[in-house]
Parts: sequence; structure tokens; C-alpha cells
Amino acid sequence: MKKRLLLAALLAALTLTCGCGSMLERSYASVEPHEQFSDESASDAILRAETYQGLVSALLHLVEQGAESGVIRLYQYSSVTGSAASDVDQACLEVTQEDPLGAYAVDYIKYDVTATAAYHQVEVKLAYTVSQEELGQVISVTGSTAVEQELQELLPSRPEKVVFRISYFTQEDSVETLRQAVQEAYQVQTVPLPPLEEVEVTLYPDSGQQRVAEIRLTWGTAPVQPPAGQQESG
Repeated sequence: MKKRLLLAALLAALTLTCGCGSMLERSYASVEPHEQFSDESASDAILRAETYQGLVSALLHLVEQGAESGVIRLYQYSSVTGSAASDVDQACLEVTQEDPLGAYAVDYIKYDVTATAAYHQVEVKLAYTVSQEELGQVISVTGSTAVEQELQELLPSRPEKVVFRISYFTQEDSVETLRQAVQEAYQVQTVPLPPLEEVEVTLYPDSGQQRVAEIRLTWGTAPVQPPAGQQESG
């Protein structure tokens, strides 16, 4: 009887050992969130990217900050054009010609690419067509329908230029619909304002679902528009 119990125990131990071995041999995958680009831990002035899109995102980050220079390090980078230098050239063109804020605000980007054993270092210098103050005054809105609402609050201060960064520009939107938004915001004003003699709208870039709309307003001097709903006395 004891021999039978000992044999059963040995068989159970052997089965358990084989089962553990099978469990240890199972493969697994780990998924971690990955940003397009990030700051180097040693210096916030140095950006890090690993993909072409990360490179573009890093350049756009510099534009949004109004930075005149910056350093981007490309780690474990796989080129989409054949070389890191040509990728940087293409990314700079994309930022200055296709991105709405870049097309509006950036004149050009100069760059220098240096290869090291661990990464490619990209040093860039940016020149702007607008001042940092003007860049900081760009108003971000989800759709063009929000433009009129923003203008209702802005027109009493009689601005000569208002710039919107529109994240969703539909096929129905156009220069003319934005002019109409200005006129409708003007008509509902409850404070006296000079007449609007001219409304000039310029879109950056010429096409796309994301645009920057630069609206220039030319104000007259007289007569003053009466508040909405108020009749002029005879």
C-alpha cells in the first residue's frame, strides 16, 4: 500500500513539473504607450523622436512655441526617403507648406544634420513671417461655426486682424462663409461701432481639413453703427 501511495505521489510531482515547464515556455507581449516625440531627460531644450512623424511633430512643437532654434535627436531612426538628411528636408517642407500654423507663420527652416554612433542630431533655425506676440494671439477653434461666436466678443475692441486656427474645415467652408461670419457678428453688436469698410480673409494653406484663417478688418470713422435692435431717431 505504501509503495502504491509513493508511486502516485511521484507521478503527481512529475505531472506538476511538466506543467510548470509548459507555462514558462509561453510567449508574451508587452504594450506601452509611445509618444511621437519627447523631451530629453537631460535637457528640455532637446527633443527626441524615433519616426518620421515624430520628427514632424517635434518641428511643429517648436513652431507652436515660437522657438527660433531647436535640437532634435533621432534615435533608432528608420528613414522614409533614404537618409535622415532628406527626411529632415521633407519634414521642413511639410511643416512650412502643409501644416496650417506653419504655412501661416513660418518663412523658412534651416537645418544641419550630424550623425553619431547613437543618434542623428538635427539642429534647426526657424524664421517667422509674424512676431511671437502675433503667434501667441492665434485663436484655436474646433470648427468654423465657432468663428462667429469668438468675433462677437472681439469686435467691440475694433481689432484690425484676427487669426483663427480651425481644426475642422469642411467642404462648405470658404473665404466667403468666413466673411459672412464677420458680418453676422457685426450685426448683433449691442455697442456702437464704426462701419466695417472691408473684410479680407486669407486661408493657410490653400486646401485641407485644417486651416488658419487670417481675417483683416478695415474700420471706418463715421457714422457709428447704432446698437442692434435700436432704431435711429429721425
